[in-house]
Amino acid sequence: MRIGKRVTYEANRLVLKANYWLGRYQETIWLIGDGRSGTTWVSSLINWDHQLREMFEPFHPRAGREMQAFLPHHYLRPNEENDTIYRLAKDVFSGHLTQRRVDAHNSGLVYRGLLVKDIFVNLAARWAVNRFPNVKIVLLVRNPFAAALSKHKKRHWLWVTDPKDLQAQPALQEDYLHEFDDVINACSDDYIERQILIWSIIHHVPLRQFEAGKICVVFYEDIYASPMRALSTIFQFVRGTDPTVDSETLQRIIATPSRVAGAKSNLAKGQSPVNSWQNELSTQQIDRGYAILARFGLDTLYDANGMPQEGQVERLLARNSAPVRASSRA
Repeated sequence: MRIGKRVTYEANRLVLKANYWLGRYQETIWLIGDGRSGTTWVSSLINWDHQLREMFEPFHPRAGREMQAFLPHHYLRPNEENDTIYRLAKDVFSGHLTQRRVDAHNSGLVYRGLLVKDIFVNLAARWAVNRFPNVKIVLLVRNPFAAALSKHKKRHWLWVTDPKDLQAQPALQEDYLHEFDDVINACSDDYIERQILIWSIIHHVPLRQFEAGKICVVFYEDIYASPMRALSTIFQFVRGTDPTVDSETLQRIIATPSRVAGAKSNLAKGQSPVNSWQNELSTQQIDRGYAILARFGLDTLYDANGMPQEGQVERLLARNSAPVRASSRA
């Protein structure tokens, strides 16, 4: 059985390499977001016709030995020179990288591009776009309370669980976090509160670095409520066209929990993945969470019902008429 799996992977690897040498990876969609935000599920919607080679979390520290140089939520200044990570990123965005975990769910023969999906890269996104202009970044945002609760249910997975770990990155601390030292240092040991603070940090940075038109920000809740409209937003950004997915296929994918959802997920239990957190978290956790979000100016992203508020992302991106000026120090 093990031999058969090894042969299957090696055969698949040859197919992926052949597509690379034939230049079939020119289009690159980079779907990023926090863990437990639905990135795996949304990637299946984007790649509904299986025409894109899906690269599953290639920058995850457990993707392979070569990625151990990349920290979870690794911050890179937009103008920073980092030859090691540049070479890694080039291997990913060219499609040259093949790895068992990254390519576990590819089974096609011919591809028309790449769909790279990652959960630890929000803080390096602007750096990457500056060096790989063909990469189209789609930032998936999920309500921080829902994401935090979902992480709590998967506590044995690899997550950053202490926001002070992010303060340990000197460049990130100097560029962004120093003004939030008070809220970071005052954060309690409550798991949910800490995850909402980490969520705030890893969304604050890209929403300060990117200007409108350089990134496509979509909400998990909007995709769940109106998938075709959300997919249209994504494909207009990436290709300038609307998707051609048929409604029957779309509904089947929407109704199917992602391969990493687990038996305790809301979809698997028949509960709403949008607002069930309101009944599972305490009033104190919710109040503290909103106080943290307000400190980062992110409390207006969602309304009182936990749904995205139209126009708020555009308001935040409008502040950034030009990329944030980066320090020349590496």
